[in-house]
Amino acid sequence: MAHLSVIRTDQHAKALKARDCFLRSHPELREFQRKIDERLKKASSGHNRLVIIHNWMMDSFFELDRKLQNLAGNGY
Repeated sequence: MAHLSVIRTDQHAKALKARDCFLRSHPELREFQRKIDERLKKASSGHNRLVIIHNWMMDSFFELDRKLQNLAGNGY
């Protein structure tokens, strides 16, 4: 839990502890969380963190849409 050294508020600490508990219960998601942490570490502000998350989510949605279109036989 090295990330606990950068806690900003009590709420932040509780959220990180809950995340760690969740990851202990779902170890298959640890690598995905590591990738998220790595990307967000480079953000210099809360706004930039939201932009990174938004862009990553949109990329995922577009990829899912392409796959669904292909499955439905309506490839681009």
